[in-house]
Amino acid sequence: MKFYDLEWLAEKCGTDNKYEITAKVAAEARRESEEAAFDKTRPANERYISNVLLEIEENRSPITAEASKAIK
Repeated sequence: MKFYDLEWLAEKCGTDNKYEITAKVAAEARRESEEAAFDKTRPANERYISNVLLEIEENRSPITAEASKAIK
């Protein structure tokens, strides 16, 4: 299990409110989970939160895209 620095996540998510960060990560994980339920071609994966955090780390998440729009 990888632990992420809250300040780093705050910067990536465009907010310093830890509850908003949690809500954004959870909402994105839920969206991915629902997509996987409908798309039977995708492999079953129950690591949605870990995947979202990895996407944030690699700047592939819509959450980081929202943050970069807010900065510009």
